[in-house]
Amino acid sequence: MDLSDLINRVNEYANKPQNFLNIIIETEKKLHNIAGVKYRPPGFYEIIDYNELYVLGDLHGDLDTFIEFLDKNRILGRLTNNSGFKILFLGDYVDRGSKQIELFTTILLLKNNYPNNVILLRGNHEPLPFLIPYPHDLLNHLYSKFNELADQIYVYTLRFFQKLAYGARIPGKILFVHGGPPSTVLVNKSFEEAFSIGRPFVDDRVIEEILWNDPVEYVDKPFIDSPRGAGVQFSEAITDATIKLANVKYIVRGHEAVNGYKLNHSNRVVTLFDAKAEPYYFSKASFLKLSSNNCFKNIVECIQLL
Repeated sequence: MDLSDLINRVNEYANKPQNFLNIIIETEKKLHNIAGVKYRPPGFYEIIDYNELYVLGDLHGDLDTFIEFLDKNRILGRLTNNSGFKILFLGDYVDRGSKQIELFTTILLLKNNYPNNVILLRGNHEPLPFLIPYPHDLLNHLYSKFNELADQIYVYTLRFFQKLAYGARIPGKILFVHGGPPSTVLVNKSFEEAFSIGRPFVDDRVIEEILWNDPVEYVDKPFIDSPRGAGVQFSEAITDATIKLANVKYIVRGHEAVNGYKLNHSNRVVTLFDAKAEPYYFSKASFLKLSSNNCFKNIVECIQLL
């Protein structure tokens, strides 16, 4: 599949309600079967084997920037010819952007066609049932596309969001989450316990903080209240505890709207953001370009800009 084929298929699936519903249902079946990646219930990936790994932050319906990323980096050719090539998304596919249905459809098609190459994480805009973000205008866009079928499609979309993993790790190297590590890293004795790995369900507070937390500098407490009204702002003490407990060197996350990327906590926390379109109107987007043998002494060297 080349880029023009993908765009044509997006138009076919994003504008016909049954096609859109079908691609959600079919992709849900393929979420966790990824070559070289171990799935740990209730929602965590261990990335064991890869050659190259590209990591993207929030897209928020910015289809044009994502197409630019696919085109400039010849992504579709790599997906077709290299099972060791992987893309990891940090969540927040929908809300805010005017082309969010099309963007979400594009990602679904990529995951459906290349299940061993695409890793999807959950963001706070793939909402928890008890914590809906604002704005959450996905349903409005579904109505504009699909009229009276929008409610049914929304139910299936929310079910799909519930199945998304909430974190991933390259053991010994990088932890990937949407927002940040949970404050449970301060009190729990194991990484698994702190991240609810191996439990039937992820703890509500843990998943809230993973999806909603933000790093903050120069505070004398491990964490402080967040102005978002959900999650917390975590200090370098949380980062220190996470890096030790998870046995990694860096934390890579999205969640914050920044022009390209930003660094926190002695350059050990990297924020990526990939929505340049409305309502942000940023000049830059960013992604990580990792290989199995680079970037782990200085991750900044592997940040790429669009």
